Amino acid sequence: MKLLYESGGEDKATREKRFAKSMITLINEGKVPVESFSIKALWQAMGEPKLRESSVIDEVAVDDIQFTEGLTPSAFPKITGALINKVVQEAYDLEYGVGDQLVTVIPSSVNDETIVGFGEDMQMKEVPAGIEYEEGSITEKYHKIKNTKKGRIISLTEEMVKFDQTGQMVMRARRVGEAAKSDREKTILNAVLGVTNTGLLAAWRPAGTAATLYSNTSTDPYTTATQDNLGAEALVDETDLDTAMALFGAMTDEYGLPMLINPKILFVPLALKGAGYKICYSGQSVKASNPAGVKNIYSDMGVTCLSSSFIDQLVSTTAWYFGDFKRQFVYTEVFPLQVLQAKAGNDQEFERDIIFRFKARYMGGCGAVSNRYVVKGNA
Repeated sequence: MKLLYESGGEDKATREKRFAKSMITLINEGKVPVESFSIKALWQAMGEPKLRESSVIDEVAVDDIQFTEGLTPSAFPKITGALINKVVQEAYDLEYGVGDQLVTVIPSSVNDETIVGFGEDMQMKEVPAGIEYEEGSITEKYHKIKNTKKGRIISLTEEMVKFDQTGQMVMRARRVGEAAKSDREKTILNAVLGVTNTGLLAAWRPAGTAATLYSNTSTDPYTTATQDNLGAEALVDETDLDTAMALFGAMTDEYGLPMLINPKILFVPLALKGAGYKICYSGQSVKASNPAGVKNIYSDMGVTCLSSSFIDQLVSTTAWYFGDFKRQFVYTEVFPLQVLQAKAGNDQEFERDIIFRFKARYMGGCGAVSNRYVVKGNA
């Protein structure tokens, strides 16, 4: 780093801008291994600038920093910010989760999002001779989804720089990234599993009113019919999916007409992962009873099996879900995971010897926009 910093014959301000650009590019491209990076070595390579006097850009996404003539000369906080951002984002991306496979993501710009739809009365009607055709009508309907903002602070102290505690900083940043992904996963699965049925965070809020999503008599304000999306079958073999298919077969739209539903995902707890994989991927029948040798049709239907410990812990080890999840659930995203850098001069600098502070945050929400495309088994 010292050779890269000292190369070139430009003045100090120009040299630091060039050095910062080069280092941030190397970090973002993954050419600087995080495990071998040293904050102290970076600080020393730059001539040990005064840490407490190094100005920091006002709160801004660290990957959006622009190098202009108006910037302060110290590149140290900018490079450190790029490293923090890289670690947090990588940990977030690598953390396991199935939530994005179960929802349709749409942008949002409000705290309590309104998902607007239309109910269309377009049934074909008999037209007697000499009588004019009747025009169809369109009625507005909507569902509400509450967005919440989550975040944590990552602080860098003088001791971390001077005593070369880069590993501790990286570990904290990595944990924040992992926690952010896990929390977003929980936000999505709380809705998909129907964990919360009351209040603003309810999974199902047709016309803005919280209601129970999975029920033998599930309904919404846009129809007088009730839907049965709650089964009692334990998941043992493929015949249990036949029971779920029978529930889909009985579903009707807002006008009492049959619906075309194509279940694509079997979502199971870890306790039923083996049974789920056999049902979805074994071409041979896995029926628990005779006759044997019957072909398993679900292996040819393209049904995917997903699993999550959230079901085991938030619902039960025997609950399972089957359906077309992306048609039923929406994730409203106000902003994705961001890493922001605080401006200099905050109280923490004096009270705790904090030199830089970073904030990781995201904002979004999840909810159902229908109660007809996913059924829950073994209630």
